[in-house]
Amino acid sequence: RLERLQRVVTKLQMESGICEEQLNQADNLLQADVRLLAAGKAPQKAAEVERDLDKADGMIRLLFNDVQSLKDGRHPQGEQMYRRVYRLHERLVSIRTEYNLRLKSGAPVTAVTAVSVAAGQRRPEADEAPLRYLQDLLAWVEENQRRVATAEWGADLPTVETHLGAHRGLHSAIEEFRAKVER
Repeated sequence: RLERLQRVVTKLQMESGICEEQLNQADNLLQADVRLLAAGKAPQKAAEVERDLDKADGMIRLLFNDVQSLKDGRHPQGEQMYRRVYRLHERLVSIRTEYNLRLKSGAPVTAVTAVSVAAGQRRPEADEAPLRYLQDLLAWVEENQRRVATAEWGADLPTVETHLGAHRGLHSAIEEFRAKVER
């Protein structure tokens, strides 16, 4: 039993490293697109960022399952591995929030529209950009409401703690989102 749990620890260490690399790649691509937006250009890597974030999200879900098996088996490294995966989850939430607020917000169209209006040109989609932005924000809120509503909490303390950690990460992202909306 201990040998099996040690294999899970080794797997967690390896896969959390891969997940961290995935998040680094997504963050680097996101920052490159943010710089493009700041320069008034359209983002180039949004689809890659979204794909990397989705991959990392799937990996983190599997990692949380492995962490749960460690905690269920009362492995001494269970809590340490939980904290490591939880930090990955927090980072994912942070990057995804920035992605949703900066790239999916319609900012490139708004920047191009501002230049067009200043030059005396009117683009038909100029009026649609704020609406698209609000629709994306609403979809993000609805998706997170669905996640909270359908979340499982578990039947034992370690499972509940794992799910509570994931929920706290989401709560943190929502609080960051709230602060940005108020700003």
